[in-house]
Amino acid sequence: MSERIVLAPMAGWLTPLAQVPDQAFAGAMVGEGVAIDPTDTVVRAPFDGVIAGLPASRHAVTIRSDDGVEVLIHVGLETVALNGRGFTAHVAEGARVAAGDPLLTLDLDLIADGAASLMTPVVIVGGGAAVRPLSPGRTVAAGEAILSVAVAAAAITQASSQTLTRLVRAPLPHGLHARPAARIAACAKGFDARVSLYLGTRQADATSLVGMMGLGVGDGDELRLVAAGPQAVQALDALEALITGGLEEAHAAATPDALAPTPNPAPEPGEDGELILSGVTASPGLVMGQAVRLRQAEIAVPRDGNGAAAETASLHAALEMVRAALARAGSSGPAQSRAVMAAHLAFLDDPALIAAAEQAIAEGRGAGFAWRQATRAAADLFRTMGDPRMAERADDLLDLERQVLVELTGDAPTAPPALGPGSVIVADDLLPSQLMALEAAKVAGLCTARGGPTSHVAILAAAMGVPALVAVGQGLDRVQDGALVVLDADGRRLVAHPSAARQAAAQSAAAALSRRRADARAQAMDVCHTADGVRIEVFANLGNAAEAAPAVQGGAEGCGLLRTEFLFLERETAPTEDEQLVQYQAIADALDGRPLIIRTLDAGGDKPLPYLPMPHEDNPALGLRGVRSGLHRPDILLTQLRAICRVRSRGTVAVMLPMIAAVAEVRQVRALLDAAAAETGRPAPLLGVMIETPAAAMTVDRLAPAIDFISIGTNDLTQYALAMDRQNPALAAQLDSLHPAVLRLIAQAAEGAAPLKWIGVCGGLAADPLAAPILIGLGVRELSATPSMVAEIKAVVRSLTLADCSRLAAEALGQDGPEAVRALTAERLAALKSRVGAIA
Repeated sequence: MSERIVLAPMAGWLTPLAQVPDQAFAGAMVGEGVAIDPTDTVVRAPFDGVIAGLPASRHAVTIRSDDGVEVLIHVGLETVALNGRGFTAHVAEGARVAAGDPLLTLDLDLIADGAASLMTPVVIVGGGAAVRPLSPGRTVAAGEAILSVAVAAAAITQASSQTLTRLVRAPLPHGLHARPAARIAACAKGFDARVSLYLGTRQADATSLVGMMGLGVGDGDELRLVAAGPQAVQALDALEALITGGLEEAHAAATPDALAPTPNPAPEPGEDGELILSGVTASPGLVMGQAVRLRQAEIAVPRDGNGAAAETASLHAALEMVRAALARAGSSGPAQSRAVMAAHLAFLDDPALIAAAEQAIAEGRGAGFAWRQATRAAADLFRTMGDPRMAERADDLLDLERQVLVELTGDAPTAPPALGPGSVIVADDLLPSQLMALEAAKVAGLCTARGGPTSHVAILAAAMGVPALVAVGQGLDRVQDGALVVLDADGRRLVAHPSAARQAAAQSAAAALSRRRADARAQAMDVCHTADGVRIEVFANLGNAAEAAPAVQGGAEGCGLLRTEFLFLERETAPTEDEQLVQYQAIADALDGRPLIIRTLDAGGDKPLPYLPMPHEDNPALGLRGVRSGLHRPDILLTQLRAICRVRSRGTVAVMLPMIAAVAEVRQVRALLDAAAAETGRPAPLLGVMIETPAAAMTVDRLAPAIDFISIGTNDLTQYALAMDRQNPALAAQLDSLHPAVLRLIAQAAEGAAPLKWIGVCGGLAADPLAAPILIGLGVRELSATPSMVAEIKAVVRSLTLADCSRLAAEALGQDGPEAVRALTAERLAALKSRVGAIA
């Protein structure tokens, strides 16, 4: 370890960086350092080195030393808008300078008129292992020492090697938020190179989520990638392909404004003293119950520490405890909760967040105070970026803040409130860990004053099947603990103190639903037939091995769709054949001879992989996704097919291909599958396709000779048939798979697939009780639903005859829109229930 001294680039008052009136600089999101309130008009080189960056606006300059330390001198705040007025440059990028050489001359009066502040941050943006300010809070002259930077030997080695630069334009409609930043970080960590991202003069380490998100990258912004180290070229190649490919964001058409919750009107007075509040649906459903208000007191932490060494050790011990807890929580359970835990782990390991806390500890703060300061600075930054998605990620940081503080202080976590059956949780906002700590069986609904429909709490609520309403506003404060409420998430409202008539209607609907679910659970393990004896198989869609056994216990007769992406995501290299076999075999064993249909990797589109960079596509949803991505990398596809061939089961094991549009694609995969079977000495499994494109639906008769079965993926089939992006919340209400156009495509596909072994549906429509009779009437004989809906779908099927289903399907095809189809189906099912009840 060596030391690099940074000299003051100008005369003025030296101040701690935390006092800069800008969240990004004060929170050390840009880098660690100090700031100078200048009295000098010349900016000078702080050491010998090379000019690494000088934007056209000349409001900032970056210089790199021979040992790899990079210093950003950012003259004033919000001075980029001056477009160079008041700045005269004496150097150019790439120029060699000596300590004290003039870099810029300033017209301070002109700059002061257009700047938010003349405060000039001097921050380390690269190459420093540790940064120590030298006595801030004093007057300095140009050339005095202001920072001591520890430089690791590895950094010196990298600095001595060639530094490479790439310019890329980022197609990111929603900016560089958590998911795409995590993709970049995962990719960068896979190379022996130090990589930085620059947006103008702002810099972030490519392994830091918080740093990258703090850059404020917008759609189409030009980024400068800078890499040094033995694998700099490979790192830049991979990152350039990843970023220009759009990460997972380029396909999303919604704008941040479209995602923002609609402002809520003032609470409405209802009949008989009702209080009616409007919000945004996060998870559908209707429930009546008692409000249970959730509150959490802030954890008290001392401002000052007991020495930097002790406080740093305490912080890292607490981080390790939380890291282990998150890893345990993320190793099992529903896919949605595991995804939340993975996102929290990525934040917990963020180098910029940890560095900001360690800097505060070095300045004398206690570990808890420093961690809170770091997380809240980052959270505040996310909230001010004008993107609802980013604002929602601030809640994740606050959740982590609390979890780490619990470990640091030794305080017991706030005990969740005692819940009675039918409790409706009411809170200003809710953290993911709070929701996961509640007794799920007693949570009937959730309602929050803040939050958003894409938050992690909303995702968890939907996975729990709990109705949830968010962004209700401050009017929610008027709902007292214990008050009777009706939460109608479908209708986007919460009614406190409901009238007798509203209570009766809600009780009737809830009781009927409860009876149906209890009856369904009681018969869940029975083989499913229609009332007149037609066999309908009801399978479960699975996302990993942990979900298989619970699905069987819930009545699933097999797995109609195993999404294999869980093996390929959140890693730096593709899984090996043996790694895949272990997981597939575990699922087959849990299914105990029941059918297992394994979908090959569906990469591209909304599932990019850092080790599988795709060429830039203006519309990835219509590009190299599904089977096309597999044929683009046949080595990865062949490895997966070999692993599937090796699975041993008493039941059927089948391969299913996603996003098929042509017979030629099937024939290419059939050749690979035959090769895999020959190489492994095993018989080739059945081969089927997902019907997700109108082209496939209309040409199933041409596909049939090359395949053994079809399964209709209604989610993608609907978006392609209706030309509506299913990732766009603004279109969610219109994107209904019961649209007659979609139903006609399903009917055509089922007719063309009549000679095949089976015809299934594995999309969201298979889990919709209103859709089951229509699908059966159209010729479908296998429904693969979310595990939680298997029992209910079986119960619906048992109440119908094939003739009932055929008549309803024929009528549905003649309706004008999905609303009419739903109304017709609800009416027919109610009539059938009345008929069955009269006969009984």
